[in-house]
Amino acid sequence: MTLSEKRKSAAIKMSKGIEAELNDLKMQSARFSVDFQTKPDVNGAPTQSGARIAFDQNGFDRVEFLIAPNPGEGLKPLAKIASGGETSRLMLGLKNILAKADEVPSLIFDEIDQGIGGRVGMVVGHKLWNLSRTHQVFCVTHLPQLAVFGDQHYQVQKLVDNGRTLTKVDKLEGEPRLLELSQMLGEVGEGTLRSAHELLQLARQMIKSN
Repeated sequence: MTLSEKRKSAAIKMSKGIEAELNDLKMQSARFSVDFQTKPDVNGAPTQSGARIAFDQNGFDRVEFLIAPNPGEGLKPLAKIASGGETSRLMLGLKNILAKADEVPSLIFDEIDQGIGGRVGMVVGHKLWNLSRTHQVFCVTHLPQLAVFGDQHYQVQKLVDNGRTLTKVDKLEGEPRLLELSQMLGEVGEGTLRSAHELLQLARQMIKSN
């Protein structure tokens, strides 16, 4: 019972924190909650009401994350209704909230840019950078607004040589990085090069003001 009470108390704090994170990530009206259920079991642990409930090494709580992404929608299971973009932002929000308690040293975000645009991309990129202060973060992305926040930037290419498919990885710095960011924005030209430079400058400003 004590463990369950502590879980429910922590869940309230976590829910508020995640809603704040989602607000930053342009999901201002989203609501998040943690649902607790128990399963009856005649051979289970006795409760104060006299009923018996199933339990295992993790206790007797059956926990499920619920979300209401839009106004007027009721809370529903996250696993069933969240879109790709919403799931990406929720995972980032969860990781940011749980960063201090999470003992996993390295985190990999593959295509976290799914379903988000450039404006939200800068916010996501900044949050990923913040997360990298306490964890090693790998991010696979096609969105330049995320890539500009990387402490290190690698270009991954798939090549065919003598009938074999090879993967080439190059570390990009300086001019090559600017060129790659420009290519991520579109066809390389004066406009995309200028935009890539401005994104890098904006990311540096956001990091300095952190």
